[in-house]
Order: sequence, then C-alpha cells, then structure tokens
Amino acid sequence: MAKGKGRGWSTPPTMFREDIDEAVATRTRVIAMAMLQEVVMRSPVGNPSLWKVNQELKARNVAMADAYDAKAAQLGNKKLTKREREQNFFVGQVAAGQGYVGGRFRANNIVTVGAPSYAQLDAVDPSGTTTVSNGGAVLQSVEPYAVVYIQNNLPYAEPLEDGHSTQAPGGVYAVSFHGVSQAYSK
Repeated sequence: MAKGKGRGWSTPPTMFREDIDEAVATRTRVIAMAMLQEVVMRSPVGNPSLWKVNQELKARNVAMADAYDAKAAQLGNKKLTKREREQNFFVGQVAAGQGYVGGRFRANNIVTVGAPSYAQLDAVDPSGTTTVSNGGAVLQSVEPYAVVYIQNNLPYAEPLEDGHSTQAPGGVYAVSFHGVSQAYSK
C-alpha cells in the first residue's frame, strides 16, 4: 500500500448537502404550487343564479309563464316568446346578488412561508389567475425544509370546507390535499 494515498471523498459532503437542500426546496415549491393551483381551481366562485332565493324566484316566475302558455294554448293563442317571458314574467330576475361579482373566497387563498398569515384580502379573483401568480411569487423564496402555508381566513371558509357549496360539496382544501398528495406520493 502506498503511503499518502487513502480513501477519500470524490465529492465533498458539503456539496452533496447543498445538492440535496436544493432538491428539497425545488420539490417543496413544485408540490406547494400544485396544491395552490388545485385549491384555487376548486374554490367556489359566488354565482347568484345558484343561490336558493334566486332559484326559488325563478321557479315561481317560470311556473307563472308556463301557466300562461298553457292557458294560451287552450284558447288557441301563441306561446310567449323568450323576450315576453323576460319582460312580463321576469324569468331572468334575481332576488339577491344583482351586480354581484364573485371570487372573494378564491382571492383569499393566501400563501406564506414560515408562519401563517391571518389577513383577509379585500379583493376578488373570479378566474384565480392573480391568486396563483401572487402565490407563485411567494413560493420562489422557499428555502429547504421550510413550512408553506396555504390558507383562507374568511369567516365562511370553514362552512365551504364543510361542503356548504353546490360547487364544492366535498370542500376545497381536504380534497385538494388528497389529490396532490396522491399525485406526488412516488
């Protein structure tokens, strides 16, 4: 055996650690971004036509228009046109939510790193594009082994998570977490 020639590391362990740390940070960013996108796309966006009070009003108005059409048919008269149904029986009217723009819940899916935020945003984002973009910007700073929080602090967030929306009857966060964890479990 030659002296001075021992076994050594071909790559210093510190460099290996740096590679692992970067891989962990990248994986965290990728999974957190997937989770954010899933949460945002599953987030219900208020739609007044789905609200119970508006569905009831529409059902009553349509029933009255249908009754008119039935009576008109008995008398040999023409049925109402779509325009006449709108103008005379208000079948397109809403009892609540006139001028309403949905997307506040979607806009309030907040991403933070290291500590939760308890803020509520006064914003709407019906498409979710801005929310995902803002969250992606936060995720760019994720360090290895950091804790990422994606949360919604609106008062009605818990009822929505409990299924109080016809658009998200299974909730938002739990369903999203399950889907993303299944996709990245390997």
